Amino acid sequence: MEGILPVSPESSQTYRPQLPRKDWDAIKAYVLDIVDRAEPHVTYTERQLLTPVSHLVHFAYVNHIPLEDGAALSPRTVERFVQNHLASYNRASRNTIRARLRRVSEALLGDDAAGRFRALGKADASRPYSDNDISLLRAWGRSMRTDELTSSAGALLALGLGAGLTGAEIIRQRMEDVDVERATMHVTGENERVIPITGEVWTDLLRTRREVLGETGWVFRAHQRGDNINLITDFVSRTSPQIPLVTRRMRATWLVHHLNAGTPLRRLLRIAGLQSAEALDRILPFTADD
Repeated sequence: MEGILPVSPESSQTYRPQLPRKDWDAIKAYVLDIVDRAEPHVTYTERQLLTPVSHLVHFAYVNHIPLEDGAALSPRTVERFVQNHLASYNRASRNTIRARLRRVSEALLGDDAAGRFRALGKADASRPYSDNDISLLRAWGRSMRTDELTSSAGALLALGLGAGLTGAEIIRQRMEDVDVERATMHVTGENERVIPITGEVWTDLLRTRREVLGETGWVFRAHQRGDNINLITDFVSRTSPQIPLVTRRMRATWLVHHLNAGTPLRRLLRIAGLQSAEALDRILPFTADD
């Protein structure tokens, strides 16, 4: 997916986003109609709205959400798009894109949309998954059509829920850096570290992935290049049934597990690749009281 923040250099008549041509042909008229109706009521220009609106509507289209204002522009659809499809963007970029789409939604849906945005904003996007959520995610991972897809989906869950990797780290993780026998993995990059894999269920999924993939290669999605920041969201959005899989929620689940298990703070910061304990503030409300 193209960067959503940069201003489109084109007018609506010549603009074409980096989307599959058949998809753009299907949604173009609705996208241009939204921008045309919203622009007089917001502080953003046509050029600033075209790209974010195009990708929001495409998100609705591929997820079988009706291309009607009440559905495609609803606060819940906007939030799903931001949390799932923009997970790899930094917070400032996500907030900027969300602000533009919120203004469009509020302009076309009225005061009711503004109220629902405020209510949704109270929900923490990094809320850990419950045990029931994890069971559903595992069932989703077993529902794929091929061994490659099934083992790759299982590895995605293992890297997020069993090792607490960020989305970018999941995409870059190599099988040769995973020691299944010792239940550890070496993470390279800016926050290089060795992480213990928590839970035999996750180790077993990585063992299965190794059997399918071999001793070397990308742990998640064998034929990628390691630099597609939208790899996870694209993979999840193209599977059925649709599930609320968010890498930040998987990582939060892993962090809460360690806090509840009494993992020493310094050790947790080290294996999580965190620089300070302040980064844990957002998940402390979800830890056990005792």
